[in-house]
Amino acid sequence: MLNTNKLILAHYKIRVLVLWFCIITLGFSATRPVAVMSKVIGDVKVDPVTDPGWRSATWGGKLFDGDQLQTGEASFSSIMFLDRSLVKIRANSKFTIKSKRTVKRELDTEINMKVGELNLTATKGSRFKIHTPTSVASVKGTELNLLVNEDGTSVLTVIEGTVEFMNEMGKVLATEMTTSSSSENEAPSKPKEIPKNELPTWVGKVKEEWRLNLSPDKPGEKDVGKPFNLQITVEDAKDGKMALDYNNEVNLSSSGAEFVFSVDGGQNWTPDAVVKLTKGRGVIKGKSIASGKSTLAVSGGSSSPGELSISTKQQETSKTKTEQALEKVDPGLTETLAGKRIMASWVSKGTGSFESIIEAINSGTMEVTSKDVIENPDGTIRVILRVNSVEGSNSGEEESDQENEF
Repeated sequence: MLNTNKLILAHYKIRVLVLWFCIITLGFSATRPVAVMSKVIGDVKVDPVTDPGWRSATWGGKLFDGDQLQTGEASFSSIMFLDRSLVKIRANSKFTIKSKRTVKRELDTEINMKVGELNLTATKGSRFKIHTPTSVASVKGTELNLLVNEDGTSVLTVIEGTVEFMNEMGKVLATEMTTSSSSENEAPSKPKEIPKNELPTWVGKVKEEWRLNLSPDKPGEKDVGKPFNLQITVEDAKDGKMALDYNNEVNLSSSGAEFVFSVDGGQNWTPDAVVKLTKGRGVIKGKSIASGKSTLAVSGGSSSPGELSISTKQQETSKTKTEQALEKVDPGLTETLAGKRIMASWVSKGTGSFESIIEAINSGTMEVTSKDVIENPDGTIRVILRVNSVEGSNSGEEESDQENEF
């Protein structure tokens, strides 16, 4: 009997489906913005405190107390605060904004800078503190440049005004056209004068070379769970013509209603993606996994990002095909997963897409041989299904494993 079972198992296709669910949480905040993104070039990302999760920043995007930002290679961004202070951020920078309103159009702002370089022009009356791993720069109505290296070493250059530069080992007062540096276990160096021709010049060298565009294959509202194609095109920033010499990678992300992308024709789905464009063009599949509005963004080095707003609606059906398949496997799963939605999916072994396997379970040509339900500490749930072809279904496929995650 054991030998017969082994022969049958070896003849049919084995698939492992992993489904990952999360709790649907609706958050509301009365917090007012403290700044806006006044310029975005290249790969600039923001992690909003009101809706956590890294996504591409866009021009005009509002920033709140506690938001995090980072810039990638060949990237640049500038931030205009409520008090009209302006911060320009160089490529490969990471920092957090802590800013609170004191009186109308006045702010008390702290920037926690992990690495990178920024240029700050603070308006008269504004209060700024910039924290680095080895120093604190206290600023009032000043223009300065601050570089933070990977080892935490910080280099302050005061272009106009006065800055108190300090750490646990001591402090100095850096005045106009002077520079000072700080490092771990050492007090800031005595400020020394710097000639005008040695001032940092990176701000004036950052230029937008291309503009990225994102559009759906067909206009109109989309159905939840139904894939569609997204077209990515690139224009030359100078003349607006197609950038046929653009053969670079771009990044895609989303915010709002849950949205996922697929770079392999629909087999694997992720909340962000990287696409290689050829002659200024590219195509990627996308789909919403929750009804509502999603904002999609595409970004790339030395380019202004593209943005697209997508509205999606739930299809008029009592249950999705996935829900039908899960109920068929174990009616108790419906109760376990109540109030949650699928996050992402992928195939780890074998061929075919998640949709085709679900369809086969519903039609009876495949069956689930075992399942695991794993409840994670963060509230997400992973459901692992091991699936075989049903004997006599004439699948004609060799043995293989597949894995999908949602």
